[in-house]
Amino acid sequence: MLIHEIVDYCNTEYRRSDTEHVCYNCNHPSECSGGCKECLKQIYFPNGYPGGKRDYDCKNLINFYVCDYINKYASEMLYLLRESNKLNRMYEYNILSIGCGAAPDLMAFEEYVSETNPYKKINYFGIDMNQLWRPIHRKIMHYSGRSVNRIQFQYDDATEYLNGHPMHGIDVVVLQYVISHFYNTGHIEQIHDLFESIEKNVIDNKEPGKPVVILINDVNSCNRGRDFFEEMLWFAGNHGGVSQYYFDYRIQNENQRYGEMHPDNKMLFDLSECDLDIYKPWEECSSAQMLIEIE
Repeated sequence: MLIHEIVDYCNTEYRRSDTEHVCYNCNHPSECSGGCKECLKQIYFPNGYPGGKRDYDCKNLINFYVCDYINKYASEMLYLLRESNKLNRMYEYNILSIGCGAAPDLMAFEEYVSETNPYKKINYFGIDMNQLWRPIHRKIMHYSGRSVNRIQFQYDDATEYLNGHPMHGIDVVVLQYVISHFYNTGHIEQIHDLFESIEKNVIDNKEPGKPVVILINDVNSCNRGRDFFEEMLWFAGNHGGVSQYYFDYRIQNENQRYGEMHPDNKMLFDLSECDLDIYKPWEECSSAQMLIEIE
C-alpha cells in the first residue's frame, strides 16, 4: 500500500540523516528546539512559543512529520469516506487536494477503494506551496497501486492557481488540516479567498448531473479555525447534504461535540512493521470533520 511505501521512505531518510535529536546546520528562527517533535509543537501551537518555528521548512522535519502523523491523518480521512453515500456510487474519483502535503487523503482513498470496489480508479491532483514535499511526491507518482491511476502535483498558492487555471470534472475536494495551518501561520484572512476560488473554479465547473463531495478534516477547536467550516458550506451553496463528525478525544467542552461522534478513534492502518518508536507517533484520531455532498 502507498502508506507503507511512503512511511518506509521517510523513516529511512530521517534515520540516514543522523538527526534523531538535533539537526546539523539548524535553520530554526530563534534557537534549536532540541528535536523535530518540539518543532512540530511550535508549529501547531504558535501562541505558546514566541519565536518558534512556524512552517515545515526542513526536510528532516518533513520526514519526521510523516512518520508521526500520517497514520492519524489517513485514518481520520478514511473514517469520513466511509460516511459518504455519494462516494460509494461514483465510478471513479477525480480528487483535488488543497495543501496536500504527503497525500494522506490519497492513502485513505486507496484503502476505501479496496474495501468497496477494487476496480474503481483514483485520479489525484494535489496543490501545495511547499516544494520540500517534492521527494515524497516523486515516490507517490512512481507508485503502482492497482487503483491509483493518474497523480499530479502543483507547487503554488492554491487560490492563485485555481483563479488562473479553472478545473473541470473534479468530483472530490479535500481540505485536510488546511484551515488550522492558515491560522497557525497567521494567514486566516486568506481562507475566504480560497473558498471563493474553489466555488468559482471547481464547484461551478462540475459535470452536470454529477455530485461533488467536499471533505473537510481539521483540528476540533474553534480557536484554531473550525468555525470557518460553515463558510465553506455557504460557498458550496448547500444544494445537497451536509454532515458533521468528531472523535471522542480529550473533549473539554460541549463545543467539541461537533455533530455525530465516530464510534471509535483507533488508527486504521497497521504500521507496526515500520519501526516508528523513535517518533512516538499518534495513536488516536482527534479531529472534527464536515462532509458536504453537492447534487
